[in-house]
Amino acid sequence: MSLKNTIGLIPRYNWDYGFIDMLDAFTGALRAPGAGLSDVNGALGGPSLFTTSGRLSLYVILKALNLPEGAQVGVPLYCCSVVFDAIVQAGCRPRFLDITSDTYTLSPQDLERKLKGLSAIVVVHMFGHPADMDAIRAVAGSIPVIEDCAQSLFSVYKGKRTGAAGTVSFFTFRSGKYLSAGEGSAIVCNDPGLFASIKALTDALPPWGLLPSLFHHGATFIKSALYHRPWYGVVGLPLGKKLDKSLNLTAKSGFTERRIAGGDLHIVKGRLRTFDDKIRRQRENARYLLDTVARKDVVLPREKPGCESNFFQFAVRLKNQKERDRLASHLFRWGIDAGKYLDDAAEDAHSRYGYHGDCPVSEHCAKTVLTVPAYYSLSRADLEYIADRLNAFPTEPATERVAKGGTSS
Repeated sequence: MSLKNTIGLIPRYNWDYGFIDMLDAFTGALRAPGAGLSDVNGALGGPSLFTTSGRLSLYVILKALNLPEGAQVGVPLYCCSVVFDAIVQAGCRPRFLDITSDTYTLSPQDLERKLKGLSAIVVVHMFGHPADMDAIRAVAGSIPVIEDCAQSLFSVYKGKRTGAAGTVSFFTFRSGKYLSAGEGSAIVCNDPGLFASIKALTDALPPWGLLPSLFHHGATFIKSALYHRPWYGVVGLPLGKKLDKSLNLTAKSGFTERRIAGGDLHIVKGRLRTFDDKIRRQRENARYLLDTVARKDVVLPREKPGCESNFFQFAVRLKNQKERDRLASHLFRWGIDAGKYLDDAAEDAHSRYGYHGDCPVSEHCAKTVLTVPAYYSLSRADLEYIADRLNAFPTEPATERVAKGGTSS
């Protein structure tokens, strides 16, 4: 990759957290956290309780459901392994379910095949695409359905925002997710009995101390700055890779039992009031790529009837792993960092959580899906450049074209 593309490398994720946000978080850390929660409840669709992370929220929900020790919890294999870890930490066992290839969300048909013995079901609205909740609820019957809305903030399923169709739901606000508020998660539950059980558990969580909270907000700002140009390609990406090898920064196991930091909650409350506009812009970016990228060898993400995706990530799918990896290398060479999202999902689930290979669609998607930047803070020039580079992706390696009598230029 040229120096120009290194300096201008487009990050794969949007860490939208600037200096003013850090100062705002410092202010929020000194205030009482309860004020303004009605705005959060309205935006998320019901009464909300808060923890410091999505994985902790899932753990709390499973504990509040009072499931028997070793209970099986259905969960899509094509899912971040922090979800599997939270299930295990709660004393349960993950039962892996397959997905549909059009939305990358839980397959109602596979759920029906594996329903026997399940005590709860986790539904992940992957990449912001709503799962088929009506079909899932019909199959689940009386089994509790937990909606993981970490990627589906303000996505719409049949006229209602995701999080409203399940027994209970949770959202995530950490930087790199849609809201990028630092850390934090909200649990939304409209069942009074279950809400009371969850509240008892969240009330028992220890709060952040003031100094750790201030340090956290400062560190969030620094990490966010390194995820922006020109620092991302020069410092952020190479430094992150080195530190992860030595410090395991992306560890997918364990969590800190703590309430949401006051400063993070302050950012969440402020952003939720106006975040519809940013999601509208991201949807427009996705539509631009859908209308502009003209390739038959790349499967583009399409919305299902009755659904509106927030397009948290713009996921494209190639015919095989080799083509996916070639496209990733092609884009990186031209200064676009794309993500091989959940590339090791099956291997990780097999080695750590007892997966036995009965989710073929998930395994295929894990090796063939690539997430391409399309977030709301990108300029139209960035989008045009990304679309142009996608359209310029060679259909076969240059060496093969030369062997057939073509050129390598």
